[in-house]
Amino acid sequence: MVVLLSLDILKRRKVDSVFFSKLATGISDGAKSVVTISAACAAAGIIAGILGITGLGSKIALLIDLASNGSLPLALFFTMITSIILGMGLPTTAAYLILATVIAPALVNLGVPVLTAHFFVFYFGCISTITPPVALASYVAGGIAGADINKVGWTAASYGINSFILPFAFCFSPALLLSGSLFGGVVAAITGVLGIICISVAVIGCLYQVINTLMRIAFFITGTLLLFQGVIPALLGLSSLLILVLLEHYKHKNIRKMSL
Repeated sequence: MVVLLSLDILKRRKVDSVFFSKLATGISDGAKSVVTISAACAAAGIIAGILGITGLGSKIALLIDLASNGSLPLALFFTMITSIILGMGLPTTAAYLILATVIAPALVNLGVPVLTAHFFVFYFGCISTITPPVALASYVAGGIAGADINKVGWTAASYGINSFILPFAFCFSPALLLSGSLFGGVVAAITGVLGIICISVAVIGCLYQVINTLMRIAFFITGTLLLFQGVIPALLGLSSLLILVLLEHYKHKNIRKMSL
């Protein structure tokens, strides 16, 4: 803040009533913006306090293990929800320390590699910053932009769908974390990037031009196949991607011809 004020003075080469007026407006707007963020932090603090007072935090790993009944997909889903809730309103380091000690052991007990389990909970702990109702990063961005913070929060969550899918791919496809051979890591990186691009196209709804709902669903399925590693899913995903891109390119070419 001091640097910003100093640079403003250097740029304008004077300190006058306009400078103090802008300073007062900035302080006032900042105080108003803090209200919504404070409410979100207070809600997150209540959750953290309840976990500490009741001792629920130390039992969460056991509860996830029992609720999933040995099913890895269910365990991952419950872990995702828990990681997002516990990560709300906490700095990245604090969120990871809580999640690593409370949640990660449940995944390790189900056979998930230690690195993958820790990366899974860390990822969702960070994603909590764009996940309503306590999307602190989104609310701060909305306050800076002067936009509706709720709309910004939900928009950020929808644009970040890739981020909600990718950690699951890590668990079922360790090669994405470069675990294994060099060749497997390179292939996983290529198909992973293509998968993320496909899902992004499905979310945004545009490639060469705006695509219809059916094509968006097709791109989403293609991206999912490419993310979850395997010979058959990769071949199906690559074939589907090639067909979809060619169809959209052909459609775009015809539209350009008609416009000319």
